[in-house]
Amino acid sequence: MIHTAAINIRPDDAQSVPLIRDLIRFFSDRGIRVYLPQLDILRTAGLDEYFADPPEFVRHSDIAVVIGGDGTFLGAARLFAETGAPIFGINRGRLGFLTEFSPDEALYYLNEVVNGNYTTRSRAMLEAVLTRNRGELKRAAFMNDAVVSKGAFSRPIMIRIELDGVFLNCYSGDGLIISTATGSTAYSLSAGGPIVIPSIDSIYIVSPICPHTLAIRPMIVPVQTELKAKVISPFENLLLTIDGQEAIPIEGEDEILIRGSDKKVRIIPHPGRDYNEILRQKLGWGRNMS
Repeated sequence: MIHTAAINIRPDDAQSVPLIRDLIRFFSDRGIRVYLPQLDILRTAGLDEYFADPPEFVRHSDIAVVIGGDGTFLGAARLFAETGAPIFGINRGRLGFLTEFSPDEALYYLNEVVNGNYTTRSRAMLEAVLTRNRGELKRAAFMNDAVVSKGAFSRPIMIRIELDGVFLNCYSGDGLIISTATGSTAYSLSAGGPIVIPSIDSIYIVSPICPHTLAIRPMIVPVQTELKAKVISPFENLLLTIDGQEAIPIEGEDEILIRGSDKKVRIIPHPGRDYNEILRQKLGWGRNMS
């Protein structure tokens, strides 16, 4: 039973305000309380009566409606993975691997959801732990990927990799992507990594970025395996980026641990589409090449 609904948008997406008004009217007509994030564009639109404090916005919502692209969805996923609230994604971005519903059809399918006619799919997350001098600095779960990269300089960086404490290799190049199956169609794909069906939650992908030797290739690693990455190049302006949104400064000799997370993201999928169709649509597969 849905009693409360959180609506999440990108902080600068003023064009979503008319759709938010439609959603508020839809939920209110059904006796469902609406929570909105405390954003200036929503205050300007006169919607501050629906504002909720951040803890209430996340913890007390039975469903999360996300308006935007996959980046907006990923930010919401990291929030609502804590509670297990299902996420309904309305696509206003360019790709829409995660936001599967169009604005025109959203209210129809939300009515089905409110009536209990829906399913959910679980997506796995990974956890990154940044340590310095054996002390933990940052811990973050991610749904797509964690990226170790260089900043504003052109020289390659050297990253030492261990799997379960056993040395694997030193990668020289522009950085390293550690991706979930869900994130396999994102940055990892651009770096030559494989596409992995998102329901496979038992692995993750290690994709070097522009490696300086042809012997280096992406790897698929069991999720039970703990990866340790250490940048051994004495450079500044290094970054650990979480889901393309949170950039964490790192230093040479810092260690980044990657391991499986107990957190799961529950997605409400489009009942009329499957993952194969999304791949065909978004990647241009299946077209007549004659």
